[in-house]
Amino acid sequence: MLIILAVGLVIASMLILFLKKSKESMYLFGLCLSLMLEICGVMLFIAKKGGISPEIISLFYFSRRIKNEIQYFLITLNQMGYLIALGRTLFPYFLIKLAMNYSMIPVIRRKQWITRGVSVLPVITLILYYPGIYRFITSDSPTVQIILVNGTLFWMTSYLLIAAFLLLYEFKSITMKFCKKQFSQIMICLFALSGIYYLYYRQDPGQVYRFYWYTYSWSKGIGYMQVNPSLLSYLTLVIISVICCILGFYSLFRFTRRTYMDNKEDVVMERKFDSVKVGVSVFVHSMKNQLLSNKVVYKRIDQLYGQPEVDVQKLREYITTLEEVNNLMLGRMEELYRCAKSNAIYMVPVSVKEIMEYTLELFRKKYPDACVHIDAGAETVILADKVHLCEALYNLLINAQEAVLSSERKEEGEVALLCHNERLYTVIEIRDNGCGMDKSHTKKIFEPFYSSKNSNYNWGMGLYYVREIVKSHFGSLRVESRKGKGSSFYILLPKYQ
Repeated sequence: MLIILAVGLVIASMLILFLKKSKESMYLFGLCLSLMLEICGVMLFIAKKGGISPEIISLFYFSRRIKNEIQYFLITLNQMGYLIALGRTLFPYFLIKLAMNYSMIPVIRRKQWITRGVSVLPVITLILYYPGIYRFITSDSPTVQIILVNGTLFWMTSYLLIAAFLLLYEFKSITMKFCKKQFSQIMICLFALSGIYYLYYRQDPGQVYRFYWYTYSWSKGIGYMQVNPSLLSYLTLVIISVICCILGFYSLFRFTRRTYMDNKEDVVMERKFDSVKVGVSVFVHSMKNQLLSNKVVYKRIDQLYGQPEVDVQKLREYITTLEEVNNLMLGRMEELYRCAKSNAIYMVPVSVKEIMEYTLELFRKKYPDACVHIDAGAETVILADKVHLCEALYNLLINAQEAVLSSERKEEGEVALLCHNERLYTVIEIRDNGCGMDKSHTKKIFEPFYSSKNSNYNWGMGLYYVREIVKSHFGSLRVESRKGKGSSFYILLPKYQ
């Protein structure tokens, strides 16, 4: 069971690495691979040693036949021992590297020698546990063997505790709900994998190299190697293994699924817009129909002038109709052009407060009497194209105000423009307590030409345009909404330091 789990974890981590090539994905892959190496080495060692109970055989191998196949698998003691050494040494290394990568503690992020320094002990351990070197330094010297056993256990345990502290501290420091939820999945996965590792990391490679010896290191063997283990130790081993297996695999599966869905959403959105660009010419051609309808109005105006007395009221109505239709067509064509063309983004350091003030200035031109709560927080500076980012925020503010107006909350209506500093991101939030949206609607709002409003004036390119602007700033856009309660749009931009 454990070997199957380990292989499944490696496959899942490889999928994450394929979908999202980043440091976190690389460290997670190394973590799962090292755990698999350790488990495989331990399973081989237990099978070859023999003398284990039927319960342990069922837990580790499913059946005695499989256990016998593994027992007679051709592998040397040196290879088997170093397989365990690689797994048990690299796991805490990748774990602490992953924890440091997630940590926002300033001294860790600024002092590169700290993150590089954690590599020293694993490298030394792998050198000392190399079969030839290990046999040489421990030959006829039980004291050196004891020091090596206790020393490696000490730094491995220390790495596990430090990594756990960094992850818990980071989790406690997160203030935004959806960021906390995302990080909790990663943290549960890492703690579950660490739980499996903790059960078997006391298996010293020296026990494998000195397979036929009986020394101090043997008397300090792990629980499943005891001569007369108690029923409680069996139950503890089984329960902890099963719980950690389920939690680790489930959390990693959810993390993989979320990564896959994010990438799939980007691909689907690109394909949809490619289809839209193909249909742009068709759309522009359809605009001719409205222009032809204008000809009818022009003809009626001409008929009015042919009458003895011109009906001024009728003439005024025709002119107003022409003006409205032409303005509508010009606005729609301009928005289409703006969304379809490749805009050049020129990013420079700019304060969030300045961006909010300029956005509010644009917003006041359409809704001069609307109340918007603004909180720029501390003096935060981001790397952004001021014009494009303000246009994106303006679109979101307009949508928020229209949602409040459509909900008929009147004085209770509230629109807010807020700034948060969360982990690696500067988050700009646009929040309202308007009519809100259901889940089926929130999945479609970023698609081009999708709109739930009057299609004559709102034809569904605004939010797609916002999303493209955010992506061009190396950020991401997230929405949370509840029907009848309101919506929150989050623009996550990389921190600028």
